[in-house]
Amino acid sequence: MLLFPLAAFLRAGGLSQEEAQASFAAAFEKALRTPNARRFDHIGHPTRYADIVALWARDARFLDRNGRPRLLALRGKSGFNAMVREASPNSKPDDVLAVFLRYGNVRKTKEGRYELVRPFFFSSRQKSMAFEPMAYFLSDASTTLGRILRRTSRTHCPEVFWRKVESDHLSDAHAERFIEFLRDRSLTFLEEIDDWLEAHRTTRKKRGRNSLVRRTGLGLFSIYSEPERPELHR
Repeated sequence: MLLFPLAAFLRAGGLSQEEAQASFAAAFEKALRTPNARRFDHIGHPTRYADIVALWARDARFLDRNGRPRLLALRGKSGFNAMVREASPNSKPDDVLAVFLRYGNVRKTKEGRYELVRPFFFSSRQKSMAFEPMAYFLSDASTTLGRILRRTSRTHCPEVFWRKVESDHLSDAHAERFIEFLRDRSLTFLEEIDDWLEAHRTTRKKRGRNSLVRRTGLGLFSIYSEPERPELHR
């Protein structure tokens, strides 16, 4: 699923099957020679963690008087374990908690309760990152490309899109400031998008236990390349 839209893109660009295979083989050989700065951890399907965080951040049972996610005990009717079982019945609360603690989404207080630190599920740290969230992100970007390539005037679905803004005229200092600016503004924007999605969410009961699931959303990433020589046509 991850490679099909890329293959379709290369084919549309005029590459033969032999050229595409040779290109992929060369890229894979280069990857084998390139050391990884971080190791990958396998945590399972990432949506479960996002669903748990969303429930913690919005459900009145898990909020304090000011409407903020409250500190949760591990057990109890409105505790962490009960919340996990409701948001993701097939997940083991102990495993979920270990992942949350590992990536800094949750911290344990001195009183033995657990505090939600981040409004969205975060799956990266200095020396390691989770494999599945990154794989889904790449798959989503690749699938969007594939849908754009296959779309015709008779396609009966919303038109997916791809947008990008960039500049090659920023100093190192301004580039660093821009990334921080993006981090703050994109978080606010994503919180607004997340609120809209939650407000229009169909409950599991209404859509049926065996119904198909369509993922709809938005993914953002920053751009920061290594210095390179400007192209002649510029």
